[in-house]
Amino acid sequence: MSEPTNDEAHWTDMHRVRRAMVVVDVVESVRLMRAYEADVIARWRRFVHEVRSDLLPPRGGRMVKSLGDGMLLEFATVHDAVAASLAIQAHIDPYNAQRELDEHLRLRIGIHVGEVVMDHIDAFGPAVNLTARLAGLAGPGEIVASAEVRAELAVGLDADVEDLGDCWLKHIDEPVRAARLMAPGRQRMTMRTADAGEETIGVAVLPFVSRQATAGDDLLGDLLADDIIGRLSHLPQLRVISRLSTAAFRGRAASLEEIGAALGTAYVVHGTYVRGGGSVRLQVHLSERSTSAILWSGSEVAAENDVLLGDGAIVEPVVAQICSALVGAEVRRACSRPLPTLASYTILIGAVALLHSLSVRDFGRSREMLVYLSERHPGLATPRAWLGLWHVMRVGQGWSADPATDAAMARQLIAAALDLDPSHSLSLAIDGLVAAYVHKDLETAGQRYDAALKANPNEGLAWLYRSAWHAYREEGGDAVASALRAQSLSPLDPMKYYYDNFTSTAMLSAGDLAGTIDYGRRSLRANRMHGPTLRILAIAHSLAGDMPSAAAMVERILQLEPGFTVAAFRQRYPGQRPAQVERYAEALARAGLAAG
Repeated sequence: MSEPTNDEAHWTDMHRVRRAMVVVDVVESVRLMRAYEADVIARWRRFVHEVRSDLLPPRGGRMVKSLGDGMLLEFATVHDAVAASLAIQAHIDPYNAQRELDEHLRLRIGIHVGEVVMDHIDAFGPAVNLTARLAGLAGPGEIVASAEVRAELAVGLDADVEDLGDCWLKHIDEPVRAARLMAPGRQRMTMRTADAGEETIGVAVLPFVSRQATAGDDLLGDLLADDIIGRLSHLPQLRVISRLSTAAFRGRAASLEEIGAALGTAYVVHGTYVRGGGSVRLQVHLSERSTSAILWSGSEVAAENDVLLGDGAIVEPVVAQICSALVGAEVRRACSRPLPTLASYTILIGAVALLHSLSVRDFGRSREMLVYLSERHPGLATPRAWLGLWHVMRVGQGWSADPATDAAMARQLIAAALDLDPSHSLSLAIDGLVAAYVHKDLETAGQRYDAALKANPNEGLAWLYRSAWHAYREEGGDAVASALRAQSLSPLDPMKYYYDNFTSTAMLSAGDLAGTIDYGRRSLRANRMHGPTLRILAIAHSLAGDMPSAAAMVERILQLEPGFTVAAFRQRYPGQRPAQVERYAEALARAGLAAG
């Protein structure tokens, strides 16, 4: 058997691998060497040493070889190759300090990614040749990359890109699509802080990372992120970043602060998952961008097939906990800092939460915050709509010294909101509530709810108030259907008791006493200070024959509103069906409420 030739022996040390290749070339190197040989050599040697020792190691790069007027570099990822190339262009400037322009060392760089043949001292193959040709296409101080490189970049984050179209390169048979790369500008991916944006909390959901090295895991991580993004996007209080943007951070060593700053969000959702035995375990964290503090962390398990089918079993409880944690963080922020220092969405979320806490002190603070927000943003309808609801709730809770004045204020504020935005669904919904609850004008209320849902079919409060409108008209089936639709669109957790109360009212109109009591108790567990919930429970327990429970509810009603009577109920209740009004009034009387 013959011995292998030297070439064959060396071939056994080689291997094929996919690499991002970078060619760095000194512009006009022949002229520079002829005119300034000693100085150019000295500067170039120092610069090559800096690249090898300082710029490449943090980015996982290797100097394959250094020539008298250039370098060949290799990287495991395109992101690292581009980052290093930008750093190389930036770091050549000090080597030109205090020299005439014709003495400057100016670099052109080419980048391509593909399969190359490597050994311990060199790299070979068409990908290396193409990289060198791309460098030749670059002008002084420029970086030119192939379409394959561009496809793996997050434009505006990794680099700004200028498409060069199809370019004919020497010794390449077909034109090559190329792009010029530049350092990302200051405006990269920053979010416009216009008035409308200040009404929402910015949230970014990163693709979830597998703890295993299993084929297809990236797709499952993307699917989980998509499901959470889809459900969070239904909530009007949130501005959720598209996965097309968040996917740019997959496998990238970026801090939460950098991610949040790049995407313009205050919060980042991230985590990992494990699949095995036909199930998926998802571990999720909600972090605050500015501090990187984890505000909430939890895990859920579901069958893998259910996750792939998107049935929501694994993400729905996660979304509920994320929403609760977001509101808690914003409310704490709103209550602990002076209003002028806070973002508008923080003030709004805090105001809505305090509005529904129903303590006298928090209720007053809520109005203060909404008034401030209206003054800060005179062109926004939303704070005026919520302020109108504040006056309605003041009447409903029995805290108003002058219900007629509060009713007039509510109508005035809603009218102002609708002047600013005639199709503002929240304002239309609250206007319908004012018409129904304060003025007992069910015809106008129905028109307002129709207009609100035409403007936004997913306006949860419009469906909720519409359920009460059906209940007042003794349309129990429609009332329950609307309430459950509202529940499916329910916004953030501080209002959950409110939704449960309206659902309880709808159940009562449908004659479902067990459902009435169930939803009423849920509402009461979340907020023990809500008078309308206590009244509905008193009626339901009385109609069900549970007089001790009914009497207990009446006792709690009188603690909140000592002067409340059956006559006051008749005057306040918007229902216009005499049989229904009398049935409810008699139930309250049997439970021990005074006639008045």
